[in-house]
Amino acid sequence: MRPLPPLNALVAFEAVARTGSVGAAADELFVTPGAVSRQLKVLDDYFATNLFERQGRGLALSPTGADYFHRVTGHIEGLRSATAAMRSEDARTIVRLHSYTTFATRWLIPRLGEFQVAHPQIEIRLTTSSEGDTGHHCDAEIRLGGGHWPGFEATPLVRNVLVAVCSPALVQRSRPLDGAWLAEQTLLRVDARPDDWNTWCAAAGIDPTCMSRQRVFENSALAYEAAQAGLGVVVAQEFLVGNELASGKLIAPIDARVDRGNETYYLVIDDQRRERAALVALRDALGAASP
Repeated sequence: MRPLPPLNALVAFEAVARTGSVGAAADELFVTPGAVSRQLKVLDDYFATNLFERQGRGLALSPTGADYFHRVTGHIEGLRSATAAMRSEDARTIVRLHSYTTFATRWLIPRLGEFQVAHPQIEIRLTTSSEGDTGHHCDAEIRLGGGHWPGFEATPLVRNVLVAVCSPALVQRSRPLDGAWLAEQTLLRVDARPDDWNTWCAAAGIDPTCMSRQRVFENSALAYEAAQAGLGVVVAQEFLVGNELASGKLIAPIDARVDRGNETYYLVIDDQRRERAALVALRDALGAASP
């Protein structure tokens, strides 16, 4: 292993060479000028040469000192940068948040952007999937359910209303929009939400067995895109397609809406973590964002 020079002496040398003054270096290092001078002598003795030369009342780098300074200053600046980054990392609080993919892209992420502006010291590390998390690999998660999970605090986030939507291109104004019309359409189903069609049909008074043409998608986001493309009709969560309904890209051809009540999306936090300041801030922000 190659030996290192005395590190205190090296730091003093670099500070004097960079600032051009023993006094300025002493102020920067919070030591006396005498202490800096002693460290310079330690380094001169280590290399058996003079790294500085007297120039009037001050010091100037010798040719050997100038060469050494150019070799080491970048490394010392790298240490400063690494230390600053480490302190900055320590100053941030990391919150690991898990969400369903469609909920994250259509509702959560825009609100997280606002949250990060308001709380720059909190870093949200978001993971998504079509399924929920167990709660053991994240600090908080988005869950769909009735709001009662023993050992967890659950904050409701949205009003969950089911509505059948499709592209306006599928609608012919010359015929009634009813069960007979719906039976001729392709139903777009979501793997993770197998009961949505039966739930909506029951509220609309339509027999779901009359609808034979179906396409199945892994998640709601894909099904919503398919509906916009005119591939069929999907039962959507109204709050997730609000922008498309407002712009006319999607319409609700049959006037039947199913309010799922407590069966909605929650921010869920383990009881042992819920008092953490960062999680309290996240809960307050997302809870306040709900309609």
